[in-house]
Amino acid sequence: MRRATSLPCLALLTLAALGLSSCGSSAQGELPDELGGSWVVQQIAGASLGENVDVYIHIDASTGALTGFTGCNPFSSSMTAFSEALAVGPIQEEPGECPSPEAATDEARFLGVLPSVHRFRRRGKALELLPQEQGEALLNLRLDEFATLTRPTTTTPSP
Repeated sequence: MRRATSLPCLALLTLAALGLSSCGSSAQGELPDELGGSWVVQQIAGASLGENVDVYIHIDASTGALTGFTGCNPFSSSMTAFSEALAVGPIQEEPGECPSPEAATDEARFLGVLPSVHRFRRRGKALELLPQEQGEALLNLRLDEFATLTRPTTTTPSP
């Protein structure tokens, strides 16, 4: 008897779960428009970048694609939004060496905090990427239409 009544309940729960999962995927969709653009990282967890270190992020709000430069190497990832929350996906970084110890330090700090981004605050051309709980910004960024999103070219001195 118990078995006969549990099958309809199981079927109902399965249908409800499928309905919820399809609702969740349509609710994620695009990122808020104000996240989109090319951004220069000004600070990582409250600390300025090392001398001659440049870190860039480009956020495509329509696709959720993140691309950029860590100070050492190009990277890519994804970002999703659900209501007020953000989530950064796995980070793929191209292999290569850092041009300086400062760049290596900033790259490690950047890659360490990026997965912890869960909220944002935009003020004009400034963007703060924030942790889940209250606290200091993980990344302070400035909008830059001319940000270089690839490894900077180095010039070799002529003899």
